[in-house]
Amino acid sequence: MSLLRFARYREIALETAQRLAGGRDSAPDPLAPWAEGVIVPSSAMAEAIVRELLKTRSGVAAVAIDTLESLSRRILNDAGDYPHIASDGERRLAMRTAVRTIDHPMMESRGVASMLERAYRDVRDSGLTLEEFRARAQRRPLRNPGRTKLIIRAWEEYERLIARLGAIDPADLFVRAAERIRRGAAVPPQLLAGFYDMTGVQFAVVDALRETQKLAAVWMPIDHPFSRPLAERLGDDGTDRTDEVCHPERSEGTGREGHAKTPFTQPLPPRSLATLGMTRNDRPGVHLTVYPTRHDELRETCRTVSDLLAAGVDAHDIGIVARSMDAYDKQLLHRFAAEHGFRTTLAEIIPLKAHRLGRGVITLLRLRDRGYPRAEVLELVRDGLRTKTNINADKADAETRVARIAGGTSAELRTVRRKSPVIEDYVKLVAELEELTASIDVPFLGKLPGLFRIETKLDVAAAEELDAIADLFRRTQVWNRGFDLNAVVDAIENVELEERKPQPEKTPRVFAGEILRFRGRSFQHLFALRMQDDVFPQRRNEDPLVPDADRRALGVREIGDGRDEEQLLFQLLYDATDELRFSYAASDGFGKILRRSRLVRDMPAVAHDDSAASPSPIVPPGRLRALQMLTMAGTQSVFDGYLGPDLLRDRVAKTLESVTPTQLEDFGECPHKFLVKWILGVKDLDDPERELQIHHRDKGTLDHQILEQFYRRLKPNDIAEAAAALPRLPQYLVDLLEQLIDQAFDQLEADAPPFNRTVRDIERRATKRILRDFVTHDLGELADEGLLPSHFEYRFGQRHRRPEQIDHPEPFILDTRGITLRVDGTIDRIDRGPTRFRIVDYKSGKALRHKNLAKKIDRGVRLQLALYAMAVSDFFESTDVSGTIKPLVIGEQNGAFAFDLAEKREALLETLELFVTSIRNGVFPAFPNDRDEDFNSCKYCPVNHSCRTKHDLDERYAVQQKKDPRTLLAAEGATVEGATRS
Repeated sequence: MSLLRFARYREIALETAQRLAGGRDSAPDPLAPWAEGVIVPSSAMAEAIVRELLKTRSGVAAVAIDTLESLSRRILNDAGDYPHIASDGERRLAMRTAVRTIDHPMMESRGVASMLERAYRDVRDSGLTLEEFRARAQRRPLRNPGRTKLIIRAWEEYERLIARLGAIDPADLFVRAAERIRRGAAVPPQLLAGFYDMTGVQFAVVDALRETQKLAAVWMPIDHPFSRPLAERLGDDGTDRTDEVCHPERSEGTGREGHAKTPFTQPLPPRSLATLGMTRNDRPGVHLTVYPTRHDELRETCRTVSDLLAAGVDAHDIGIVARSMDAYDKQLLHRFAAEHGFRTTLAEIIPLKAHRLGRGVITLLRLRDRGYPRAEVLELVRDGLRTKTNINADKADAETRVARIAGGTSAELRTVRRKSPVIEDYVKLVAELEELTASIDVPFLGKLPGLFRIETKLDVAAAEELDAIADLFRRTQVWNRGFDLNAVVDAIENVELEERKPQPEKTPRVFAGEILRFRGRSFQHLFALRMQDDVFPQRRNEDPLVPDADRRALGVREIGDGRDEEQLLFQLLYDATDELRFSYAASDGFGKILRRSRLVRDMPAVAHDDSAASPSPIVPPGRLRALQMLTMAGTQSVFDGYLGPDLLRDRVAKTLESVTPTQLEDFGECPHKFLVKWILGVKDLDDPERELQIHHRDKGTLDHQILEQFYRRLKPNDIAEAAAALPRLPQYLVDLLEQLIDQAFDQLEADAPPFNRTVRDIERRATKRILRDFVTHDLGELADEGLLPSHFEYRFGQRHRRPEQIDHPEPFILDTRGITLRVDGTIDRIDRGPTRFRIVDYKSGKALRHKNLAKKIDRGVRLQLALYAMAVSDFFESTDVSGTIKPLVIGEQNGAFAFDLAEKREALLETLELFVTSIRNGVFPAFPNDRDEDFNSCKYCPVNHSCRTKHDLDERYAVQQKKDPRTLLAAEGATVEGATRS
């Protein structure tokens, strides 16, 4: 009679328990060794067997249920052999170190150590030693023999490093155990329960048990093309056993759902279960539900589980499973389970690198090489680093942002001018960190956990893991391969912590996990989530180092496409439950459509209607989402910027008391931007350490200062001489310009040292080239038009930091429909001719947003320069005033950046009346526009990342039909007092 039997996991657990209990009944001593042991593939199978044992007995003791690894270890230990099995961390570090010792471009590829480790694992698990692999590689034709030789060199070095640690590879554990078994090791007969696949070295142990008559029985959960190789090896004892293989599905006297009462007595062909899952898609108790998003899928699954628990179903009879779950899936399951009064078996896993201790250690290790970035220095303080310097991290964060401190050493930061006490403390903190990280080596690793505050149990666990990593590197010093900082970071990134949160004792606990952890379990109700393509079945990629063609020639297990194994796992879902509920999400929630898995393609699906659970009887079924969208968009609500005249009356009045042309231009571009920037005071949080180049505001100020000083030093004859020498600029003017640029950049570096000096030097050279070309072109234009620069950085009004620098102390006063506007501002340059004035505004870059300036003034999206022109016309009592935008990067110059005030005055006054009335009435609609060739209102907006009108495509389209905010406000009747709607 063959040893091999087929059954579902629940029957395997039951039959194994019955067999163990039957051999135990005659034992007088309850603590005596059991007559037979059990080998299981997973802890789930062991738990199922123990659960069945406890149903027949009041208690059990010393029952031997092992995995192949634990059994092999016990066999060696009983013989006095206590090998040290190389841990995952040791193997990973050994492979990284082996890669570093080989000078070859391939060994410098990203992730090559991980790929080598996986390929080596496949070779050893196939039952081959490295010597055997090398011998086969020399005899057989391979796709890339040179690459294979290089791989073998790395593996040889890896094995030498493992041996120097006094450790053995996990594959050697099974080889040694198999040898001990064949030598007559005292092993009780074993029952092999629940395997459908094995590696070569695992089968070596099983084969040794079979050869020594120690294999009493074998149960496999399924007969399937993927599991057939194992079935053939286990059933191959020199006799044709085809007709002796039993199958529960065809046996006589079946119980519920076709499950056999006596599953191991009737012979059937071993291939009878190969297509069972495909023929049972329409069986009773199997359902497929489609949800709008995975958020809805997980929420409704937890609600259904809660209903089952309320109906009296035991928590052990309910399972939630998926082919794979990412961290967000697990987080949602924890959240929804808690909301519905139960918990799951999913562990709260936190990567060590995400915990503050692990994150802080990684930051500290890299701090010196990265140049002490500002954000990382302050994050260390927030992560609990013990420092002698007492510093308020939040205040230091705000002040270093304002001071444009991106990072740098304490020596560089000591040159910063106008330092506040907070910045002084920050410089002291950097100096302390420099001293701390002066020597990063193996002894330093042992000190790391003690440098941080330990406050919780999870902190203790993190500190223990860091100690273990330090101990690993301390032991690997025998390799004499030097200290690899990246290897330390990699070791930290591959450690996970399990957070155990206190739960009420009576809270039901439902199994939830991935399919590979589900094997061996059985449930009455099973929820199979995320049944969509690319999740189940999963895709497999061929090994780039040892491809399947080479594996086939060398006798190493192939990776393949995984189709057979995925179908087998799918079949196990069917066999584990009576009520099976498949589900998947139709969308990822961000517009991407998801397709159902091919494994359930022929199954009828039911779409979940979330409105059915709505507590409101007024909303018709299926209309809830449409109603939600209707209430969100196009209602002129407070959220849309329609506030009403009373909500912000005081702030609006204070803003209009003294307004700048820049503020009015912001309103003309997008009234909502004006609201958040100038009335609500929303500001951007700059990250200086992320800006390789000088910040655009600082660069604009720098260019303005350079040009102001240059033109102030010019004399009328300098312009004439320059015009005569064109297209070349006289050398003395070039020298003057470059001297001013160097002085400005030196001053900037003194105020805020550059985080990347190379990029700063590039910007310095680029500024010299750009401004030289600009000045050359500008001086020629001044000579042609008969203009002379007469005023520079012309300041009017009282809104300036230094009153002594104000050129015109009174603001420009403008009356619009009884509303008096007091306009303050600064004009970059005023050119003067015999009878006219020209306003000049410098713009960095090509200033594409300001092209067709005259038309954009009429549209109300460009007001700054026009208001400056009105102010100059009033101050200098001149009617001949024009304006021009001067892009510093010379491009198209055809009048597209110029206008005459006389042509624009009347339309400009109407626009200002409309805008001021809208501001007073609280009308601030959002008007997104992100095209530089138009006016790009979203540029420099502090809330452009969260503007609903911008990101809702329908609302954005509806608003943009008006072309500009002026048209939108006029169409809505914003000029009528109190006409706004909330």
